[in-house]
Amino acid sequence: MIGVFKVEDRLGRRLVVILRGFPCAYGQCSFCPFAMEQSMHTSRVLGDNTRIIAEALEAKESYKPSRIAVFNGGSFHELPYDTVEKLRPLASGVVFEVEERSEYVTLDSLRTLVEYYKPLKLIVRIGFETASEYIREKVLKKGMPDRELHRISRVRMEAREAGLPVELWSYLLFGMKGIPEESVKESLRVFKTLFDGVIAVRYRKYLPGHPDPSSVSRDLGRLLEEEADLVDWGGDQWVISGISGDAP
Repeated sequence: MIGVFKVEDRLGRRLVVILRGFPCAYGQCSFCPFAMEQSMHTSRVLGDNTRIIAEALEAKESYKPSRIAVFNGGSFHELPYDTVEKLRPLASGVVFEVEERSEYVTLDSLRTLVEYYKPLKLIVRIGFETASEYIREKVLKKGMPDRELHRISRVRMEAREAGLPVELWSYLLFGMKGIPEESVKESLRVFKTLFDGVIAVRYRKYLPGHPDPSSVSRDLGRLLEEEADLVDWGGDQWVISGISGDAP
């Protein structure tokens, strides 16, 4: 999954740049497979990321994307400084997307990212996954209670009032046992009021200890395609360490 991917979908002509990260500082989500590609070795993280960013810069010139998304299997703020610095020419002048856990998202952190990278727009994706606090905390073990959900919604409004070119988006997880379809539908409704965008992601199981996947009804699939900003049904970016994930 590490590398540079050219994507063209309803979000436009995009580059998806997946870097190697250090292990997520939280690291307790019940379903997350990204630890399989992270590393404790600084030299490996820096070396891989230098190579990937160089490839992404070449693709930016030739492919001319309108959006560039940078992910590292954790929070953007956990990347090493060398990587953060090398990303500056990649982010400048385009819609720049990153992922964060909610605790890294404040008005000051958003302002700093905008000033440092000078993107056309900064989009921060946050993995709340569901509007149900019970599912989020007891099933997914996200460590993001409802107070964080509503704090982030307030930060979104503060950024808008400050005139920052920033949008806050949330992921919405579906297709997993323990997340009923009616809960997914309700979460979609809630997230559309709290965030600037919603990306629905179909769950894939990678490890035996992870929750099992579930089938997805046509009704839910149709609703997500109509109402979410993007539905991620899987693809090249889902291949982690040679394993594509299982789904019914």
